[in-house]
Amino acid sequence: MDDKSLETLNLIKAQTTGVTSSTGLTGIDLSGVVSLIPVNTPFYDSIPRQRSTTGAKYAQWKVLTDITNLQADPGTAFDYAAPLALLNEMDASAPYGKVGYGYTVTRDAENFAKGYVDARARGVFNSLSQYRIGIERKLLGGQVFNLPTPSTPTTATATTGGTVAANTYLIKVAARTGSNFYWGGSTDASAAGSQVTTGATSTLTASWPAIPGAVAYDVYVNGFYNTTTTVNKIVWTSTPAASNQPVPSIPGLNGTAPTAVPAVNTSGKATDFNGLLATLAGDYATGGATGLVTRGSGVSSGAAFQSLDGNPFTVNGQSIAELDTMFTTVFNKIQASPSRILLASQEATSLSKLLLSQAGGGTTFLTPTGGGRNNIEAGGYIGSYVNKAAGGVPVPLVVMPHLAPGTLFGVTDSGAAFAGADISNVFEMRQLDDVQDYQYATNRNSGVAGGGPRDDGEVFSTSALINRAPVGAAVLSNIAAS
Repeated sequence: MDDKSLETLNLIKAQTTGVTSSTGLTGIDLSGVVSLIPVNTPFYDSIPRQRSTTGAKYAQWKVLTDITNLQADPGTAFDYAAPLALLNEMDASAPYGKVGYGYTVTRDAENFAKGYVDARARGVFNSLSQYRIGIERKLLGGQVFNLPTPSTPTTATATTGGTVAANTYLIKVAARTGSNFYWGGSTDASAAGSQVTTGATSTLTASWPAIPGAVAYDVYVNGFYNTTTTVNKIVWTSTPAASNQPVPSIPGLNGTAPTAVPAVNTSGKATDFNGLLATLAGDYATGGATGLVTRGSGVSSGAAFQSLDGNPFTVNGQSIAELDTMFTTVFNKIQASPSRILLASQEATSLSKLLLSQAGGGTTFLTPTGGGRNNIEAGGYIGSYVNKAAGGVPVPLVVMPHLAPGTLFGVTDSGAAFAGADISNVFEMRQLDDVQDYQYATNRNSGVAGGGPRDDGEVFSTSALINRAPVGAAVLSNIAAS
């Protein structure tokens, strides 16, 4: 027994001689949980919310449309009554839609996280973060009605400039709304444009008419998904693959690639409400229908659309031709200036590059003392653009992180721009249910991991976007990066 005890003590001494970093005698630094989910929602944050006092499937209001050009001459002879002013009233409505994300937190998860993080609160916070991103995207691009089917692409080829193999190429396109851009779906595909190439040094080009309300187009070649583009034309310098391809690297684009040429139009989503772009691209319904309908099948919203057809902005000195045209169009409609320009990072960068690269576009003034000459800040950003048509009004450029690249809005937020229109807010989120954390009863589902006991819930709202004056807005689309 003594021999065994001595042997054990010797073994312990051998194992514990010295304390080093490898012995495992280390503390645990419980730093906080780090969330790397960017929650940047400027459009959602800028729109006032108004709770509805009456339950309904639609928010409804009346619109008096501009028929000034149809009015009689007001000049009146003495002893005669003046002519009656014409009035044209129209019913407008916006469908409510529910937006939300759920969460599940088991009791065991809460126990294991004690003293470190509130697991349930973290679940709610994560759902709330995703809700804010989701509602921002729906406010910009949600759409209930379908886009029209794209027209047949026009194709062309050149015998030099590329490596496209000799073949017959059948090219189809399908359009995406803002909601489709982020969560999938599209119109049905166009008829096929056909192009024969010869030799092995060819290029291949396809273009198609822009669809107001579309922010991207899926392109199919010989029955396979080839790519998605945010402009309405594409050029191949190498042979299109004879297989379905992954989606391209476009910020925000849904990562699941189509696997077949779409035969059914799924661009409109019954679970959406109509977002900003839809309120501009859709027509007011007539004949007893409710809500907005596909462009061309009702009464126009009055919003202006201009497509750059895959070209970049045109710069001349300190002017961007396309912005000047947009401002002139809006001014001719409402005799006022848009309040702000909403644009993606791509377009904000393009405008700054173009304007500051012009002669005299970015004059630098060096401060003679302090850090002015040895700590110079390089680069510049155009934060606003002067509306010449409205008499020199500066219009802020506001970057929208959840707006698809290639599309730009000029919007009029202030009701003051529409004198006598009795508009307090041009844009408004009408809420049947404002954003809330809805908690279900403690739940269980035996025999499966995560079955409980658990707390289930969801963060959601039931909302409609009201745009009382789409006539004060304009859209530039299919803008190529500069």
